[in-house]
Amino acid sequence: MSRPSKKPLIGFFPLFYNLAETGRAILVAKRYIELGGKAVFFSHGGKYEYLAKDFGYDIVRVNPIYTEESIRKIIRINRGEQKGIPYSEAFLREAVTEEIAFFKKTGVKMIVSFVNFPCSISARAAGIPLVCISPAPGNFHLRIPDDFENNFTRLIPQSIKIPLYNWIFKYSKKFLKPFNIIAEEFGLKPFKNTMDVVYGDVTLGTNFLEFINVFSDQQLFPNEDYVGIISLKEVFSERFSKEKAKAIEHDIKQHLNKSERSILLTMGSSGDKRLFLNILRGLNKTNHRIIAVYTNILNEDELPIINENILLMKFVPSIEKLHNMVDLTIMHGGQGTVYAAAYAGKPVIGFPMQFEQHLNLEKMVGHGVGFILSKKYFKEKHLLNAIKEIFNNYDTYLKNAQILAKKLPQPEGDKNTANRLVKLLQNAED
Repeated sequence: MSRPSKKPLIGFFPLFYNLAETGRAILVAKRYIELGGKAVFFSHGGKYEYLAKDFGYDIVRVNPIYTEESIRKIIRINRGEQKGIPYSEAFLREAVTEEIAFFKKTGVKMIVSFVNFPCSISARAAGIPLVCISPAPGNFHLRIPDDFENNFTRLIPQSIKIPLYNWIFKYSKKFLKPFNIIAEEFGLKPFKNTMDVVYGDVTLGTNFLEFINVFSDQQLFPNEDYVGIISLKEVFSERFSKEKAKAIEHDIKQHLNKSERSILLTMGSSGDKRLFLNILRGLNKTNHRIIAVYTNILNEDELPIINENILLMKFVPSIEKLHNMVDLTIMHGGQGTVYAAAYAGKPVIGFPMQFEQHLNLEKMVGHGVGFILSKKYFKEKHLLNAIKEIFNNYDTYLKNAQILAKKLPQPEGDKNTANRLVKLLQNAED
């Protein structure tokens, strides 16, 4: 077999405080290297840098470095829990200046951004092609996100609100002012709307067309720029030894080996502590067999007192296997969790905490596999009623979920993305 030809150095720039974005960047970089390319990671800091280091990647730290306080602020603002702007002029000015300097120093030929927003200015100011990875979520169809709601708007029918908010979302300039100020300082044209900051010179969508088109959405990107879901299984497969993984899986099987229906509660690494505990309290009043994976959402001293029907676990060897073992998943709507449930062909109940998660869940719920419930207006009885509805009509929800699972191609978004990057580099050279 001939060796792959050498390909240019690419700079990967994920949010290292976001586990899913970190995992996607790691896998795309790995596939690009397998094609003969070279990769370097840039970082403003984050607790998941160690994952990239474990895979042997070089990490260039770029000022300013995120503090825990600044990360919490960005997350809370993005969730609508706090007013303000996620990125100040001072932060962006320093970030863009430092990023440009390191792009030139390393000699990267392309920047691949996994939601590192300052790249929308720095890559263009440095004259380097910018490729952004996006879920390509589309429009709202079932309801508008809770963060847009208040006591007055809740009285307005969704049929009126949905088209209005789709228009607002498309043309919104929220958080845009500091980006345009810094863009002007670096001689760039102003961004027309917030989504201009999210998209690159080329934007690759990680949703499947079969998933998005449930509502016959307009096509957001050319077909060649839909790369598909990036499964994170490979990133976490070595977290446990074979012996430990086997022991944990045995405990899970023993816990689920009952006649009652079973439920998985998982909200990734970015779930909301209060919501997670509220859901647990509700599940504690049922007889269902529960596996609750709390990851970094709870500290050990925050674990609640629970009944025997609930098994709390910090991490599991394979969340994909667990989705297949249970009857129902309760989730936050992150893309990785949504697709793990979709591939398992199981019903879901989702509590989205931001716009992307809401849109992900809409696409899944649009296939008739479950419900979207409210984090902002959480009521335990709504959760318990949704569980009751699904289990009382389980054959219908399960059939719909299995039909969706059969529509989905294999998750090869990491390979497709790497191949697309190679073609984009070739086009740039021609």
